[in-house]
Amino acid sequence: MPVFVHHDCRRQKEPPHRGAPLRAAVGCLLLFSVISVDVVATDLVVDNVRGSDVQNDRGQAPAAPSFGPYRTINRALAVAQPGDRIILTKTPIPYRECISLTGINNSGSPQTPFRILGNGATVDGSEPPRPDGWDVVPDVHDVWRYRQSPPGFGLLLSSTGGWQSLPPRDNGLLPLTQLEPKSWTRQAASIYIRTEPGKGPRDYPLQMTMLATGITLYDVQHVVIEDLVVRGFRLDGVNAHERVTDTVLRNVTAEFNGRSGISIGGASEVLVRQSQVQENGTAQLRTEGRGVIRLQEVTVDENSAPAISHDGGSVRGQWQPLASDTESR
Repeated sequence: MPVFVHHDCRRQKEPPHRGAPLRAAVGCLLLFSVISVDVVATDLVVDNVRGSDVQNDRGQAPAAPSFGPYRTINRALAVAQPGDRIILTKTPIPYRECISLTGINNSGSPQTPFRILGNGATVDGSEPPRPDGWDVVPDVHDVWRYRQSPPGFGLLLSSTGGWQSLPPRDNGLLPLTQLEPKSWTRQAASIYIRTEPGKGPRDYPLQMTMLATGITLYDVQHVVIEDLVVRGFRLDGVNAHERVTDTVLRNVTAEFNGRSGISIGGASEVLVRQSQVQENGTAQLRTEGRGVIRLQEVTVDENSAPAISHDGGSVRGQWQPLASDTESR
């Protein structure tokens, strides 16, 4: 397998003395320091149905080695080393977890990037609402309030579709009498819905965005994330927070997230290729600080929310508008 080298000799300062013997001695010392941190990249398989997080395949505990797929992505990330590949098994059950890639162990090199290969799997931050979390709104027929709404940019989702989202007015209030059957709005930190006559919230397959952010990237380089669906998170599907460079999102679908599908901030630059961003709450794409998002063959839904929101940062490249409206939330 390829060997990953952390050290980049081209970034080293020239020694004070330019004599050949001193340069040779310093070069030998640097070479030995590089060899001491060499690692061998490997594949870490994750299966949230048949896997187990009780593995010791890299000697993390004083016990006999054990091998096999992990159950969670976070367990694989905990033992990952530079240049590894995390390979997800697509199962009928979404991976319900927030994941973070941070630092050198979750980075790669130009020759051996750190990869998350999704194989079409879904990372989902939504959960069914608590059955006992609903209150009837007095004096308004068939309107219910969810009193335990998650903070921030929470959305109401339905696995069968057909629900309409009504944004609040500028003052944050929408008369609840204006809610039509199978519509919802968020105001005063609560979610309000109107059901069909004679039905209650438990008669529908509803879900709410509960977990905060799907994939957070911080201080990583040479990362590739591909063939993955990221949906149902309260804030962002993917958030490159700070110092993220040489990173590619390929064939990623970011949808039904409360704030944005993909957010790039800090001193980060990310290339998004052959991906789709749709049905997110506040904006499909978002930049802040000095963040740069580069687009190649990306389809963006301009119907459910603005295509881009800027709080600093910039977008390079053009997106393609979604051909038609997608199914309602």
